[in-house]
Amino acid sequence: MSPRFYDITLVGLLAAYALALPVWLIVWSNRLKLGRDLAVSIVRMSLQLLAIGFVLEYLFELHIWYVTIGVFVTMVFFAARTIVARAGVALGGLTSILALALLAGAGSVSAFLVLAVVRVDPWYAPRYFIPLAGMVLGNSMSGCALALERFYAGVKDNRKIVETHLAHGATGAEATREILRSAFRASLIPTLSSMSGIGLVFIPGMMTGQILGGVDPIDAIRYQIVIMMAILGSVAFASFLVLFLERRRFFDEYQLLKQDLFE
Repeated sequence: MSPRFYDITLVGLLAAYALALPVWLIVWSNRLKLGRDLAVSIVRMSLQLLAIGFVLEYLFELHIWYVTIGVFVTMVFFAARTIVARAGVALGGLTSILALALLAGAGSVSAFLVLAVVRVDPWYAPRYFIPLAGMVLGNSMSGCALALERFYAGVKDNRKIVETHLAHGATGAEATREILRSAFRASLIPTLSSMSGIGLVFIPGMMTGQILGGVDPIDAIRYQIVIMMAILGSVAFASFLVLFLERRRFFDEYQLLKQDLFE
């Protein structure tokens, strides 16, 4: 007997939204001041997914390489802007650096996936390229955001130590070497934790969706292994690149910390 795929009805969807009620009660009873953020996040998530659903239905009918690349570049831009909004870094021009790092990291890994691993024909088929690239890009975005936050906080908290190293003739790279290493390690921890717990502790979303859709579990496992390795490579590449490029902007031509860095 072949597995049955169960559609989620409107009633079922509304029931899923009801899961937010206990969360709201916890927030309200403890006066966490997150009620507005909770509501905005749920509404924004719903509208964005609804919109992308209609867009994907249209895109999946197209097989034009520059349309697929254009969609991916747009995703990269919004990912970079999202990180900038959360990072709190005072220096301007961060969006360009993040876009470059995400394009280099997520872009190269996504291209490798569709060309050498999955071997999609044609490689720019949006039904494969966009979902795969989206998963890789989303995790790269989180890694870059965490790396930047940790690096910025590390330099700020250890400002006197960094300036002491600089006063003794160290370069900016030498003075912040350990801070960069710590930030890079932090960017990898969520991915490594997921890889350690996957299968035994939880079944990831992509694999769950494939199994619910009737795909053989072994085939779903192959895809999930590929995705996890792609995420690891992309997060590491993008996070290290953005740290390397951003660190150089923390110092002026005399290898001194910029005065407006923490404003």
